[in-house]
Amino acid sequence: MRRTFLLTMLTLSVVCSANAQFVAPGGTIPVVANLPGLNATDWRTDVSVVNLGETETSVRFLLQPEIRNGVKVFEPVITDPVIIAAGAQHTMRNVVETVFGFTNTKGALSIFSDDFAPLAISARIYTLGDDGGSYGQNVEGLLVANEAWTPGIAHDDFYRSNIGIYLPFDPLPGHPVRFAITVFDKDGDDVGDGEIIFRDAGVQQFNLSDFGVGMLLDGYVKFDCLDPTVTFYAYASRVDQVSGDAVFRQARGRQSDLP
Repeated sequence: MRRTFLLTMLTLSVVCSANAQFVAPGGTIPVVANLPGLNATDWRTDVSVVNLGETETSVRFLLQPEIRNGVKVFEPVITDPVIIAAGAQHTMRNVVETVFGFTNTKGALSIFSDDFAPLAISARIYTLGDDGGSYGQNVEGLLVANEAWTPGIAHDDFYRSNIGIYLPFDPLPGHPVRFAITVFDKDGDDVGDGEIIFRDAGVQQFNLSDFGVGMLLDGYVKFDCLDPTVTFYAYASRVDQVSGDAVFRQARGRQSDLP
């Protein structure tokens, strides 16, 4: 029963997210985190949800796991309904730990209203500075299919870049979903490539070094799903090597590729 409900919610989440640039009954944040990073960073994620409907609504939050070395770090978790009044905002600080109880990991978060009330969603991954302030990056989900690209990537002494893919559905048994990753410099020359394989739903993140990229002053990444019918989310995060501050770049595809 729980698995059937989970699959139904996943279907609703992805369908709602097809128009993620507009107000919808749901949406997806392709990566949320609670974990330490380089240069004394300590990443956490805040999420805010506004009920734009004219009556109160119940909202659920589905956390899909990070996949490391082909293995899920945890099983998917879905919350009980959270009631949000009409026109009200519900904010969750450090959502991975305070709502789901996980630390030292990341995942992907799908959000949906049970009665299809329209929602506005925002998220920020950040770290607290020594001076009491904070720095980080807003995170947004944009559903893509077939091919997608993230421009504005650098990987050198000043910046390091990570890329990630969130696959919202479990592949059919024995039929993993494969992605070809190609990194190009600003002139369009291939400077690194590799493959990411999904046997389960979840998010995988890698450093550009994992694809053979050494020094890249200015370039972009192409995500190519070898099954063009599969929808997914992809992103890049460019991190300042000194301060740890980061910029999030969602992958953008062609609207005509979406089923």
